[in-house]
Amino acid sequence: MAQLYADFTTSLGNFTCELHYKETPRTVGNFISLAEGTRAWVDSRNGQLSTVKPPQPFYSGTVFHRVVNANDFKIIQGGSKRSDGSDGPGYEFPDEINAAVPLSYRLDQPYYLAMANSGPNTNGSQFFITGNAIPGLEGKHTVFGRVISGQSTIDAILNTPLRGAIVPPPPNVQPERPTDDVVIQSVIVRRVGSAAAKFKASSQKLPTLSNPKVKVQPAPSPANTNRYFFSQGQRSEMLSFATIVADKSSWIPLSPRWLGPSPFSYRYNDVTYGTDTIYDFRTIIAKYNTDAITPNAHDGYALTMVNAEGSFIFSFPKSGTFGYFFKPADTTKPEVTGVIVASSIYYSASPHHAIFQFQMQNFKIMNLHLGFDKKVKNNLHGRVVSKVQNFIVTNPSTGDGFFFPQSSAPGGEQGFSMSPIK
Repeated sequence: MAQLYADFTTSLGNFTCELHYKETPRTVGNFISLAEGTRAWVDSRNGQLSTVKPPQPFYSGTVFHRVVNANDFKIIQGGSKRSDGSDGPGYEFPDEINAAVPLSYRLDQPYYLAMANSGPNTNGSQFFITGNAIPGLEGKHTVFGRVISGQSTIDAILNTPLRGAIVPPPPNVQPERPTDDVVIQSVIVRRVGSAAAKFKASSQKLPTLSNPKVKVQPAPSPANTNRYFFSQGQRSEMLSFATIVADKSSWIPLSPRWLGPSPFSYRYNDVTYGTDTIYDFRTIIAKYNTDAITPNAHDGYALTMVNAEGSFIFSFPKSGTFGYFFKPADTTKPEVTGVIVASSIYYSASPHHAIFQFQMQNFKIMNLHLGFDKKVKNNLHGRVVSKVQNFIVTNPSTGDGFFFPQSSAPGGEQGFSMSPIK
């Protein structure tokens, strides 16, 4: 039988995962191309772009930075170059979760391999392996493999002492990180059978990374200064890192800039740095495919969410007042309308995902994670996960309630749509 395998060698032993390349081709393609170094990635520790000739395997030398060994929740997590879970390969890609395809979905047994994420459609390089059945995570993470040998190594990692148990705790402790790092020394991909041999990671719809073209022009003032223009097109994200030239001991990632599929216009701003500090910058462009549909900005859109309680519409016109409208499913209850506080809005977009935070007048702050899955004509559709619970109008006078509920459906997600305001 044709199959793809990933052989892990670690400082605590070895194990092998069978990869579900037929059920989750994009996720497996991403994993094996990072493991083999055939896909360019960004080293978040210094902003360097990897080479593919010669290949630079991503996972070699990384650690299992998170270990949880509770009675009902056991995982080991890896895939972070910074060893703290704060980073990835310099790009993201969508989920491949489908309840009708059990191998992409189920976590009803131990030793499954799945993608870690920070919300819908935010996959990168981080992964986790379960040590028990965790059905509560089903529908939230793409499952793309399972451990078929070396389960004792997984158990050994789960039982390793953690830094959180050190007394007194050291400064900046990562409590879920092993006291002695468990290092991934290598991940070797094996292809068995003709179908597995024909599977090409390069054929999957994944972002490509490159250094941008830079144009230098003299600035009109002050004297002897230049302007630097970085080329960036639609459906791309610019990643930048900075360090102090006199030090260079650490590189700091700057906020990425996502330019979505909509037409855009930016005017440049001259930035003056003090004469006492000189910085070095490294910049990378991640270019995305046509399924990257997240809008650059929220203004000009109406966000609609529907659940058992009723319909929720939040309107953000390009001019005028932002407002909300709630129509209860129970027609005996009154409709609720009001104003959204403009100063409360926070919208952070990435290619397939957005964090959207806002406050309705007299209510508590909403914090939504939107995963953009498809576009139908001009309407965007996807899944929303809230960081709060019980989105029900209970007492408008005090602002209690009115939070979008975690669904009883697998994954705890609801659908949403974003439509242009005409």
